[in-house]
Amino acid sequence: MSTSSQWSSRLGFILASAGSAIGLGAIWKFPFWAGANGGAAFIIPYIVFTFTIGVVLVMAEIAIGRRGRGSVMNAMRQVGGKTFAALGAFAVLTSFIILSYYSVVGGWCVSYLVEALSGNVAVESADALKARFGDLVSNGYTNIAWHLVFLTLTCGTVVLGVEKGIERLSKYLMPTLFILMIAIIIRGLTLDGSWAGVLYLFNFSWDSVTPSAILNAMGFTFFSLSLGAGILVTYGAYLPKENNIPTSSIWVAVLAIQAALLAGLMIMPAVFAFGLEPNAGPGLVFITVPMIFSHVPFGAVFAVLFYICLLVAALTSSVSLLEVVVAFMHNEWRMSRRAATFTCWVTLFFLGAVSALSFGVWSDFTIGGRVFFDFLDYVCSNFMMPIGGLAVAVLMGWKAWPVMAEELSTACAYSPAVMKTIRIAIAYLAPILVLVAIYQGVFG
Repeated sequence: MSTSSQWSSRLGFILASAGSAIGLGAIWKFPFWAGANGGAAFIIPYIVFTFTIGVVLVMAEIAIGRRGRGSVMNAMRQVGGKTFAALGAFAVLTSFIILSYYSVVGGWCVSYLVEALSGNVAVESADALKARFGDLVSNGYTNIAWHLVFLTLTCGTVVLGVEKGIERLSKYLMPTLFILMIAIIIRGLTLDGSWAGVLYLFNFSWDSVTPSAILNAMGFTFFSLSLGAGILVTYGAYLPKENNIPTSSIWVAVLAIQAALLAGLMIMPAVFAFGLEPNAGPGLVFITVPMIFSHVPFGAVFAVLFYICLLVAALTSSVSLLEVVVAFMHNEWRMSRRAATFTCWVTLFFLGAVSALSFGVWSDFTIGGRVFFDFLDYVCSNFMMPIGGLAVAVLMGWKAWPVMAEELSTACAYSPAVMKTIRIAIAYLAPILVLVAIYQGVFG
């Protein structure tokens, strides 16, 4: 990694970091999780956890990156020594594996955008839409081809570097994402019966405040901020000293929460307006949403806008995952950015192809009762990311707290009370959150 590589502005850093956190999950996962866990009984704890422990973990990852510079492995080595360097390498592996199967889902987004542009997405028949989605994911060659297209888009952005590639993508596409989401929300809220979807998301009842809802909110806080995969450590390495880490971290959290809430308002009102199932998971994006567009004026136009949103969300996350790996190869193996990106393009294509085939010809091949795609997702979400998050909390809360304190105070001095509060959050509360997230992932 070149030491001259830096964000040209704080806004570029914030938008890129927020983009890494938003991803596809905010668009289809949050609405379902919120509704299934009691609406506001889930949303309120999620917001509280994000603005407390979540923000502190974001601060810690950025601080590690800015102090250590280089890849996540090098940054962890500089701040914490050899043991934490190994954990940094573990985070790189996590990002690599996630991107391999995430690129397959990104390929579905490209496919549906092409279909929307041709006017073939907005269809009234739910059976026809289910059959189309089933044909896409089960056709191995088609699935692999779209996976390759999305992976190429991701690599093309990363090979351009920080300022010309990642920052430029984020500056233009992140605001575009929010604008398009708001446009679809406005249209959805004008439909008869849409208010039931709003109530589904935001209705509060004390009976819904259960340990399960609170634990799920804690887990979603951790995963919604992309903690534990080295993304924010890598992005922090490009952050100039004059930028304020605490305020930047708060903005990342604000944008992540905003995206989740907008996604809920974009999906659920329209789903309820047409009496569709609100717990369809990915089907909300690839099956039921096209049916909604078939019932509204200018539905084909809104379909194109929606799948542009979806592709933007997928790209902002995939670019951040790939940057973790490319920075590692550039810093540790002395490869050029172009060579490292090309190597990732080839290796990720083949590993992702296995995930792409796991819904079709290789669907009978399972590990622990899960197809290859689901197995990778389970291992990364429930084990690898939480372990990375726990390593960050232990490093900056205990072993290298003076480094954390210095990095947080570089641009602005904070009172002893504020610093003590942050220390308690990172050293005690954050590890609890991560351990709870692991418990939820394994036993929840």
